[in-house]
Amino acid sequence: MWLFVIIFVIFGMIGTLSPRTSWYLSNWWRFENKTDPSKASLFIYRISGIIFLLAALLIIFV
Repeated sequence: MWLFVIIFVIFGMIGTLSPRTSWYLSNWWRFENKTDPSKASLFIYRISGIIFLLAALLIIFV
């Protein structure tokens, strides 16, 4: 159980604090040239980071 909490916290922190890094980690294999993510994509990755952090808190307290 604590392994999931640690993984969720790591993914959540990366997604919340640096959604661009999270985007590159998820999509590095799709593009040959250097591309930048859209603002909507960065927003979705930030929201998913917050969801991961909330899921980690839910696992801890339940």
